Amino acid sequence: MSLCEFYGWDKQVKTSLKKIKAGDIFCFALDKHKYGVGRIMVPNSLGHVAEIFDCLVDSPVIDCKAFSRLGDPVILDSYSLFDRKAEGDWRIVAHQNDYQPSDDETVRFVYGVADNVKLVDIFDNETPFSGEGSEYPLYSPMGDEEVRKHFRL
Repeated sequence: MSLCEFYGWDKQVKTSLKKIKAGDIFCFALDKHKYGVGRIMVPNSLGHVAEIFDCLVDSPVIDCKAFSRLGDPVILDSYSLFDRKAEGDWRIVAHQNDYQPSDDETVRFVYGVADNVKLVDIFDNETPFSGEGSEYPLYSPMGDEEVRKHFRL
């Protein structure tokens, strides 16, 4: 990571949905002394696609070192997490100015029923899918509890 602007945990408790952008680095409280870290990749029609990093920090202070991703990106219910603060304590603490998600991102989400199943990439591009073969995550936003369970945090 480079070219970061740091905001800090206490600068802004809530972030309006329309102000969340690709490259925003966030922390989320796991308990009083542990925080998870992630980055907004892109907005989508359900919220924001984000990657959660494979690190826990003792305080929500982030430096601009490179983090490794923990699993595949997920769709966050960013309205409930950042804007309304309806669950958990999630805050944007920095912004990586030069961040651009890769066009080669392989993650796909699935939605639909019977003979009308679609795969959706992180940019909301849809393609028909037979529904057979591989397991894909559901095209559904996750809240605090779902993210914790999904990543076993």
